[in-house]
Amino acid sequence: MIERTDIVETENGDETDHEERVYSPDGGVVASNLTPAASTPTEAGQQPTIDEDPSQETLEPRTKRARTEEMDVSLLQKGGIYEVKSESGNIYEVDVASETCTCPDFSKRNPSGGCKHLRRTDLEIRSGNVPRPDGRLPETTDVVEQLSTEIRQLNQEIEEREDRRQTLAATVAVIEELSSQ
Repeated sequence: MIERTDIVETENGDETDHEERVYSPDGGVVASNLTPAASTPTEAGQQPTIDEDPSQETLEPRTKRARTEEMDVSLLQKGGIYEVKSESGNIYEVDVASETCTCPDFSKRNPSGGCKHLRRTDLEIRSGNVPRPDGRLPETTDVVEQLSTEIRQLNQEIEEREDRRQTLAATVAVIEELSSQ
């Protein structure tokens, strides 16, 4: 089965945006890449995407919040309609196919690259934490591999923290011994 790719043009004020959409064989949107007509290829390459892992300092503020804030994302409807419960408790509807969100930030500002809810939904889809827009679940082996990697990382962090705790405990013991003399 072959994926289909289309270029979609949308009017955005006095600019035309070009979007490349990749569709799975059953018609679901697998990926979408919105590129404003005014930007050059080098400009597009400089903005980190949500699925890359740049340092927190280089992330655009909405992308940083998308990665760090507590949000629950769930597929509402096949075709790419997701529900996002934000850290504030508000619930928004995100449509990944049309790249829209019902939040005030999106409706008032229409930020380039989308609001934090749209970016978080994209991140959750790409990481396999929620079903794809076509409703399919990620491959089980991919999820197991992701979870195993996360467990290894957490175990490494636990070891590093235990080493740090032991170092601090030894330092405290030395300071207490010296202060009692």
